[in-house]
Amino acid sequence: MGNDQEGIRVSRRGFIKTTALASMAATLPVTSLAGQSTVSGSKPSPVGTKRNLLFLSDVPENYEGLIKSIESIKEYQILVTPMKVDFQKPKDILKSIQYKNADILFIRLPGVGFSSRHIAEGMGTLDIPVILLPLNLDLIMWETDLAASFRTKCTNALLANSKEHAIELIKIVAAPRPLEGQRALIFGKPFRSTSVPAPNLDEDYVYKRTGVRIEHRPIEELKELIKDVDEGAARKEMERWKREAVEIVEPADQAILDSSRLYVLLRSIVDEEGLSAISIDCLSYTFSFDRILPTPCLAFTRLRDEGVCATCEADVCMMLSSMLLREISHRPSYLCNVSSVNTQTSTTVLRHCVAPTRIFGADAPPQSYNLRDYHGMGGVVPEIEYPIGLDVTMGGFSKDLKDFVLWPGRIQQGIDDRATPSFKNAPPEMQKMRKYCSVRAEVKIKDVHRFLQSIVGIHHIMVAGSYTKEIYDAMLRMNVNVIAPPDLIVPEV
Repeated sequence: MGNDQEGIRVSRRGFIKTTALASMAATLPVTSLAGQSTVSGSKPSPVGTKRNLLFLSDVPENYEGLIKSIESIKEYQILVTPMKVDFQKPKDILKSIQYKNADILFIRLPGVGFSSRHIAEGMGTLDIPVILLPLNLDLIMWETDLAASFRTKCTNALLANSKEHAIELIKIVAAPRPLEGQRALIFGKPFRSTSVPAPNLDEDYVYKRTGVRIEHRPIEELKELIKDVDEGAARKEMERWKREAVEIVEPADQAILDSSRLYVLLRSIVDEEGLSAISIDCLSYTFSFDRILPTPCLAFTRLRDEGVCATCEADVCMMLSSMLLREISHRPSYLCNVSSVNTQTSTTVLRHCVAPTRIFGADAPPQSYNLRDYHGMGGVVPEIEYPIGLDVTMGGFSKDLKDFVLWPGRIQQGIDDRATPSFKNAPPEMQKMRKYCSVRAEVKIKDVHRFLQSIVGIHHIMVAGSYTKEIYDAMLRMNVNVIAPPDLIVPEV
């Protein structure tokens, strides 16, 4: 026996009883047939704490101790079903497991070496996570090859490096996906943002990858709905913004009132529909002097401060990124343009016109802010400063939601170039236009060259604090690859 099998005693009768009971499990599909295309993670996370784990081995009776350890996990009620299988016949394995109500698949390959690629080929894409624990931790090649082969099928295959590590991985994959069951609403053309279109995505794909239900509605609906906003509530919101601002630089009361109307409307939609996130394809109208709606920057700031992921420009991937970081950190995030990267100083400059004031959470004191207009074109936006020396986490999902860029950083002192005009020798109607957004953060980072090649798009997400382990665990659960610098310690300024 291998080094995991000492002390294990299971009677033949007991084993037959266990496997017979296993055959009575409820019918639920676990796999798609080999060769079929599917999206990993398509099975919704179970409700409650009960989880069904199939334990596949050629000699499962030898692993009673390990099975008891799995069943002893306190956080979840893990029901382990041992199954004796012949790994040389993967299609038979597929037939055996595809009608079991399984949430997790646990595999222990035989102790003798053999090609394992055919197992993944024969079993196809599995929509539940697979954990592999090598029998011999000094010779893990077959398990690593099988895990890699499963991943070519988009199966979430995780390799354990010890019994204790296997238990930790089971806890991670037993947890619901971080965003499971959350709802988001975008006003704009479906996956056709003016600035950040995502034609490769659709509602079904997003749900299968993340657990989030996204709905799109025409932006014109807001134009009609805003007419019926309670005037008293909007004025109360306007007065709050004015009272709490350090300075109102350009905006007139009417601009603040219009933005407050939009906040009242969006807040009512979020509350009535139980939304976790909301967005507008704002760049479809904000750079026009004849806007169909107020600029949403002020409304989005308030919503973020209140715990709602109100994200800019109908950017689906960054909406999901913001939701994830909000779920992990319990803090609102800064959706920003990666404006520039300086490889000489290992810094990046992040800009946008929306940032939360309560960067440390809804119950924390707000940062001080000024009220500015939108690029010198009317409207109103908050102007805040991120504290020098603050450690931050930056990143976001890739365009296909298969990768997540995770980059630690620290806010450092930067130049204030926000008054830079948009054009030299501009005509009178454009002389007040400003080139840069009203919120600017300069961030010190490590491995700057790799960061430059890992930027996920126009936008990134930044949140105050460091959440490396939490993000790694969440990505393991979601079957998402993490792209990060080798050294995840926040750099000194």
